[in-house]
Parts: sequence; C-alpha cells; structure tokens
Amino acid sequence: MNAMKKINSRNFFRYVFEFVVAGFIGWLYEVGITLVINHYFENRGILHLPIVPIYSVGAFILLAMLREKKRSPVFIFLFALVVTTLFELGSAYLLEFLFHKQFWTYHSWYFSILDRSSLISSAIFGVLAVAYFYVLHPLSGKLSEKLPKPVCVGAGLTISAVIITDFVISVYQLLKDR
Repeated sequence: MNAMKKINSRNFFRYVFEFVVAGFIGWLYEVGITLVINHYFENRGILHLPIVPIYSVGAFILLAMLREKKRSPVFIFLFALVVTTLFELGSAYLLEFLFHKQFWTYHSWYFSILDRSSLISSAIFGVLAVAYFYVLHPLSGKLSEKLPKPVCVGAGLTISAVIITDFVISVYQLLKDR
C-alpha cells in the first residue's frame, strides 16, 4: 500500500476512527496512571473530549514510518519505543515553548529522561503500538469497508468537526491563560 494513496471516503473515516480510538486509549491510560499514582481523578489532555491527541499523532507517525511492510511485533515494539521517546521529548518542549506551561512530568518515575519522558512510559507506548498495528489498524480497515460510503463520509466529517472545534476552543483557552 502506497503511503501517498489517495484519501477516499472510506480511508478518511478509517483515519478519523483511528484518531479517536488512539486518543481515547491515551486518555484512559493517562487518567488510569494518574489515578493509580496520585489516587485522584484528573481529566488529562488539552481537549474537553476524552481524547489526548498526542497519542493519535504518535500512532500516525508510526504508521507513516512502518506501513510499507509487515513488521514483527518485537521490531514494532523496539522501533516505537525509540520513536515515541523522541516524539514525547520534542512535543513536551514544543508545547512548553508555545503555551508557557509544562503539561506532563516524569520527575518521580524510574528511568526518567529529562523529566519529559521515561523508558517505562516508552515501553508502554511500544506495547500500544503493537496493539495499534495488529488490532486497531486492521479492525478500522474492516469497519470502514463494511460501512456504506455515505455513513463513512457523514461520520468522518461530523467527528472531525467536533474534534476540530474542541481543539480550537481548547487552544484559545490555553493561549488566553498563558
């Protein structure tokens, strides 16, 4: 499959679906970790929706880098461990620069990397990447093929509009508060 393949209505829905699911899994992971470590619920991420977009973007980066060939789970895990560590470090510094706020810290984690990442979290991201390539991506392909094209278009556009609206409102609030 060519990475530059034309985006049709089914592919559009597929990637919107994957964006939502990956971001929701990231939200569940972060809320769960906060609950276990700090013993309280904290709504994680910048959006009002239960989606943490950095997980979705990270998944798409890995997909763009690894999609051409079938890879072993061990390769995907190790590759994702390295790529997500670099992505998380870069994202942390970029967000801090843009919003004058630190969104996360790993200062109390073992194997912390500059307090912006951790080998433990990167290993978890590696496991999530294997699940993405072996479960979510194939599942979204099957789902998008089974749904009628008008449903793919309508659902994809509606969900995208909701996420973009939430993103614009959330970024506006962050910029206003800095």
